[in-house]
Amino acid sequence: MMKRVLLWDIPDEIMLVVEHPSGVVYQNQVGGVVCWQAELEGVLSPLDVSDDTVQRIQKCPYLSGREGISAEIADTIDTLLASEPGARFLKVDRTRLGKSWEAWVYVLIDSPESREADTASTYYGPIYGFGVARGVLTWPNSD
Repeated sequence: MMKRVLLWDIPDEIMLVVEHPSGVVYQNQVGGVVCWQAELEGVLSPLDVSDDTVQRIQKCPYLSGREGISAEIADTIDTLLASEPGARFLKVDRTRLGKSWEAWVYVLIDSPESREADTASTYYGPIYGFGVARGVLTWPNSD
C-alpha cells in the first residue's frame, strides 16, 4: 500500500513535488472551488522564492473550477521562476498544460547530478541528483 501525505494544510508557500518512485504519494486539494484531489508519487522539496513571487503565482487568472492553464499563465510562471535564483531550474511543462490546475502546475526540472558539479554554475536550487525530471508546483488551494 502506498504511503500518502496530504498537503492541504501546507504553509502559504509553493512546494515542489519531484516525480520519483518513492513509495509516497503527495496529494493536494486544487482547482479552486472544485477542490480536485490531485496526487503525484515523488519527493517533496521546498523552494526558495520570495513572498512576492509566491503571491504573483497564486494570483494568476486560473480557470476557475476547470482543469488546464493557459500558455499566458505558463509564460508568467516561467518568467517569475527565472527571476528567482532558487527556482531557475524549473519551467512549466508545456506538454501538460491541460492537466495543470490552480495550485497544481506541472513543471520540468533540470537539477545538477551532484553539489560538486554545481560549483561553476548559477544553480541555487534545493535538489541534486535528479538530473532532468518532471514534477509539480503546489500551494494552498484558493477555495
